[in-house]
Amino acid sequence: MARVRAGAWVAALALSAAPRVAEAAPVLRVEWPTLPGCPSSSAVLERARVATSRTNGVDDVYAVAEVTPPSAEGEPWQLYIRTRTVRGAGERTLEAPSCDAVARAVAMIVGIASLRTRAPATEHTLDELTPAPDHVEDAGPLVAPLAPVRPPKDAANAVTASAEKPITRLVPSAELGVAIGLLPRIAPTASVGLGYEAGWLRARLAFRALLPQEVLDRGRGAELGAFGVSFDGCGRLPVTPVLRAKPHACAGAMLDNVRAHGIGADAGVEAFEVWRVAMMAFAGVGATWDLGRAFRIGADARLGGSVLRPTFVIDSASDGQRQFHRPALVRAESTLTFGMVF
Repeated sequence: MARVRAGAWVAALALSAAPRVAEAAPVLRVEWPTLPGCPSSSAVLERARVATSRTNGVDDVYAVAEVTPPSAEGEPWQLYIRTRTVRGAGERTLEAPSCDAVARAVAMIVGIASLRTRAPATEHTLDELTPAPDHVEDAGPLVAPLAPVRPPKDAANAVTASAEKPITRLVPSAELGVAIGLLPRIAPTASVGLGYEAGWLRARLAFRALLPQEVLDRGRGAELGAFGVSFDGCGRLPVTPVLRAKPHACAGAMLDNVRAHGIGADAGVEAFEVWRVAMMAFAGVGATWDLGRAFRIGADARLGGSVLRPTFVIDSASDGQRQFHRPALVRAESTLTFGMVF
C-alpha cells in the first residue's frame, strides 16, 4: 500500500510539473457506475480531463471502472479498472475509504495511462485504436507502481472498430423457489443454470425439478411431479440502485415434463404412468446483489400464461374416465438465486 501511495504522489507530481503546450485535447471515455453516495460519471470524467491537461504528450484513453461498495460497516470501497490506449491495455485493483477517493483514483489512473513516453505510433482516433499484439509499453519508473501496461493476448482480442466493448461474464448458479399453477398445490422447486452477461443484458438457461405431490379423490388419484428447462433474457433497468440492488426485467419460457403415476386402494382403478409436456411464457422482474467480485445472490418473480396445458385423467371401473388435474391458465413462480461470477 505504501508503494501505491508513493507512486500516486510521484505520478501526480509528474502530471502537474509542466504546463501543456497547445495541442489537440485527448479523447477520454470513462465508464463509471451510478451508485448512491458516489460522484456522477460527468464529474469523474471532468477530473480525468483535469489530470491529463497538466502534461504534454498524452494519448486517448478508454477506461471501464467497476466499483463495489463496502459490504459491512468499516470496510473499504473496491475499484477494478481496465484501461486501453494505442499502446496496449492495463488493469488494476485498489481499495479506498470512500467512493470520492475511488473517483479521484480513477482520474489519476486515467491521467497516468495517457502519459506518452515516446512519439505516438499512430494518428488514429480512439475508435480506431488497435494495439499491436507484440508491443509492450516501457512504462518507466513513474508509471510502474500504478499503471503497468500489458499487451493483448492475441490480435483477435485487440480493440477493433469500437472501443466500447461490453464487459462479459459467465454466472453459474443454483436456485430455490416455488411454483404456482403447474401442479395442484404450491410446489417447491430446485434448479441449476448458467448465465451469460454482456454489459446490461443477460441470458440464462436452467434445468429444474419440482417436488412431487399426491392428488387423491375418494382414495383414487395420482402422484404428480415434474422436471424441465427454462430460458430467459433479462435487461438491467435504468433506475438508481436501492440498498445496492441491481434491478432487472426478464422475459422467457419454461418447458416442463409432468409425470403422473396412478395410485389408489380400489382394485377397479387401473394403474398408469403418464408423461405430458406443459409450457409457460412469462415476464418478470428481479434484482441482484454482488457479494464482492466473485459471488452474487438474486431474487426473481415471474408471471405468465400456459401455452400448453395437458389434461390428466383417471379410469375407474365404477366412475369411468374423469379429469383429476390440468395446469392453471395463469401461473406464477418466485426464486432465490445463488451464483458465482467468472
